[in-house]
Amino acid sequence: MKILPEGMQHAPVVLCLLAAAWPAALCQNPVPIQFQTSPVPARTGAAAVLEVITVSSALSITWASPTGITLGLWVGGRAVLSNVSQYAGRVTITATQLQISPVLLMDTGNYTVIVDPGSIVGMTRSSSSVLLHVFDAVAGVKLSVPPVALEGGNISLTCTRTMGTETSTIWEKGGAAISPDYRITVTDNSLVINPGNRSDAGVYSCTVYNLVSAMTTTASLTVYYGPDAPVLQQNSQANCVGGGQAVVGQTVQLTCTSVSLPPALFSWQQNGQSVAADQVNGGVLTLQAITTNQSGRYVCMARNAVTTQTAKQSIDITIVKTCLSVGAVAGIVVACVLAIIFIIIAIILLLCCRHRDKPNPSSAPVTQNQPKQPVPAQKTQPSAKRPPTPPPVLPLSQFKALPRQHLPEKRPIQQLRPQHKPQPKRSIGIVQPSPHWNAVHGPAHMHGPAHMHGPAHMHGPAHMHGPTHTLGQPHSHMHAGPQKQVFRSRMRY
Repeated sequence: MKILPEGMQHAPVVLCLLAAAWPAALCQNPVPIQFQTSPVPARTGAAAVLEVITVSSALSITWASPTGITLGLWVGGRAVLSNVSQYAGRVTITATQLQISPVLLMDTGNYTVIVDPGSIVGMTRSSSSVLLHVFDAVAGVKLSVPPVALEGGNISLTCTRTMGTETSTIWEKGGAAISPDYRITVTDNSLVINPGNRSDAGVYSCTVYNLVSAMTTTASLTVYYGPDAPVLQQNSQANCVGGGQAVVGQTVQLTCTSVSLPPALFSWQQNGQSVAADQVNGGVLTLQAITTNQSGRYVCMARNAVTTQTAKQSIDITIVKTCLSVGAVAGIVVACVLAIIFIIIAIILLLCCRHRDKPNPSSAPVTQNQPKQPVPAQKTQPSAKRPPTPPPVLPLSQFKALPRQHLPEKRPIQQLRPQHKPQPKRSIGIVQPSPHWNAVHGPAHMHGPAHMHGPAHMHGPAHMHGPTHTLGQPHSHMHAGPQKQVFRSRMRY
């Protein structure tokens, strides 16, 4: 930046003081010009107003068209209009405005205003431009949807208009703006959904607008789909143990449902054969007074008349004559378990009672005439101080001199136990079985001498080799059997 010398810094002030004598002095500034609106939008058929804000005491204000043709001026407090064929009868000029009515699309352009300050000191003539943008208003907006939109197909919606320039379009569904994604493509006049889905059904709207107008229209889109896989239900499920869903004589009702738009049409088959139509009411199949011959596989077929698609589902029905439910079987099992437990308890109690009532031989009462049975001594360690005493030894001559003891007369088995009567004399002899004993219990064979101390009890046929010597009262209880018992003498010869 160049700095003036000190003597020259006050030169512009001197020049301005001379402005009264010389109007063309260099210190004058352009007249300030502003527009109320810039740019100025206008709709065809309406009035377009261009308003300028400038000095109020200007000498003149001139308006020129975008092509440079003067349309008129405001001077001396009145308007002077030019004869321009394009604007004939449509131009009005005031102190601060240029009005064109009605405005046409061809009126679009930059209009220039020229302000002459006249005798205003310090201001000079200036000009400025403003854009007039004329639009056709939007009209005749229509939203078209396909009459048959199928799920999985291409669905295209179109928004058209009969009028409107420089327009834009906003798409909405249910009042919410639609954003493009991998399925949805949005343009100014179309909305494409591929592939379509049943959730795309609803109310769509398109709004066409520009700077001077806007119009919205709506349409409802229906998406046809289905039928989905049918669902089968049985009204009374028997749930018999071991199989069986129904009992002979009952009425069975099978209900088939399928999600579909329009509603699906249903048909039924049993084991591959069509079911009579009178049994079918929509998706309901009724079987009355069923028999076991009606067991088998039932198939429900659903068909969509619009999409021409079909779907089917099957169910197996087993018809039984009798039916045991899970609860009944559980009750039978519980009853059987309890019965087994009671039987086991009864057996245990019976065995305990028998064991308690069984006589103990060691604790049997001993009469005065019956000698006490020798109790076998428990095996103990022999005393080191005193050896055991050996039994008494009877000489052979005395043993042979002993009289023989005969068995008692034949009597019932319960009376074979000898009566314990005091004997006048202890006899020692050879015990021989009597004929009555042989007849009842079998023969007793004795070979060789047998010495018995105390009562002798024989069970079964006894074979004895040699003489038998008994000390004390002999008791012979012999029970039949194949066993041989050989009594050996404990006497020492």
